[in-house]
Amino acid sequence: MIDLYFSYRSPYSYLILPRMLKLKNEHNVEINFKIVYPLAIRMPELFKNKNIFFFISFIRDFSKKAKKLSIPLKIPIKPDPIKQNPLTGKISKHQPYIFDICHMGQFMCNKGKGIEFAYELSKLIWGGKNWNKDELLGPLFARFDENLSEVREYIKLNKKQLVSEIEMNQADQKEAGHHGVPLNVYKGKYYFGQDDPFDQLIDELIKDGIIENFS
Repeated sequence: MIDLYFSYRSPYSYLILPRMLKLKNEHNVEINFKIVYPLAIRMPELFKNKNIFFFISFIRDFSKKAKKLSIPLKIPIKPDPIKQNPLTGKISKHQPYIFDICHMGQFMCNKGKGIEFAYELSKLIWGGKNWNKDELLGPLFARFDENLSEVREYIKLNKKQLVSEIEMNQADQKEAGHHGVPLNVYKGKYYFGQDDPFDQLIDELIKDGIIENFS
């Protein structure tokens, strides 16, 4: 089993999902999908005094990697799941989006469809504008045989439980030894990132006879 720690605000988390789904669907590797809140929520101090040049460098990096992987990714995303001042790095106290999508994602994890839903929702988030509108979210949930209004009502009634589950994931991630995403943990060792560390993980799976190859 591989534990995959994922954030809905991380472009690198999005970029690794097709390969993780391939491991699951084509190679029968069990993926324990674990949602965590973004670092902007867990550790907002990391973004203190970050200026526009920090974000430009960051955007250039993940945009280049998305192009290399032939994964659609549009910048800027509207709305950003995290409300943040790009000039100062300051995280807004008012966050109208990120908790909703994390709790929707955790709801789908509990339905056994967490990673599949995360990929489809991430394609909306990183694929264009107005991903948060009901006319897009409704059909998305319908593809998973869920009703958006019923999901929202469930989340409203069970918010404490969903928050507790995500916080437990965060505690497990901390125990694994790293706070970043995407983070894969296999046999007690973590692999942070979607490029070279993922290749190292594949090498370990092949060495252990879990998979024969990955191309």
